[in-house]
Amino acid sequence: MSGRAHARAAAAMALLCAVAGGTAAAQESPIAGIWLPDASRSQRFPRQPPFTDEGRRIVEEWRATHDPIEDDPGKFCQAPGMPSLALGGADYPVEIVVTARQVTILMELHQQIRRVFLDQSAHPAKLFPQRNGHSIGRFDGETLVVDTVGIKAITFGSVPHSDQVHVVERIRAIDGGAALLNEVTITDPVMYTAPVVVNQYYRAAPADTRMLEYECTEGMWAEHEASRAGGTAD
Repeated sequence: MSGRAHARAAAAMALLCAVAGGTAAAQESPIAGIWLPDASRSQRFPRQPPFTDEGRRIVEEWRATHDPIEDDPGKFCQAPGMPSLALGGADYPVEIVVTARQVTILMELHQQIRRVFLDQSAHPAKLFPQRNGHSIGRFDGETLVVDTVGIKAITFGSVPHSDQVHVVERIRAIDGGAALLNEVTITDPVMYTAPVVVNQYYRAAPADTRMLEYECTEGMWAEHEASRAGGTAD
């Protein structure tokens, strides 16, 4: 084997070992797996957060012009987005998949997917605003630190926020791996005068737990078909 070929082979082997090592470490992450929100320990977003004058005006205007039941966006299958999703996902299970370059958080609620990029040290200069924003992360020991920006402004849901909201999460396994804690810090200079910190707890799901499909619009379609047939949906 020539020197150049030997060097390429050595480099390929080193890359393979690095990927294998990273994959093995990712598979051993204590935060990986399916977790069930634990309402008995979790905090909820405060009913009276430290609104700015503008934030209070935005929320009061929404409440004054929308019926809390008839105009509930969830009734029309509108996913709440971040940071509401970080606060329990309406008590639906969450699956965390850890690989060497990315942590993927799968929410059963609305089948939402969050991607936390571990191979990026900063957010892109130009972000396309999305409901779940853009997340980068790093491991501080066994704690996953997630930084999320680029979130679309949403005035409904458990956390009304502007497009300047900034969310930092510290996710770690506790109680010997039997539980998970997500310390969520929400900063939004438009809506709130100070950061709001909420602790969200999860318990490890039983070994036979599996994530289910969530199809919010099936009921809407059934009602539509029933109305066309002159009947009612079951």
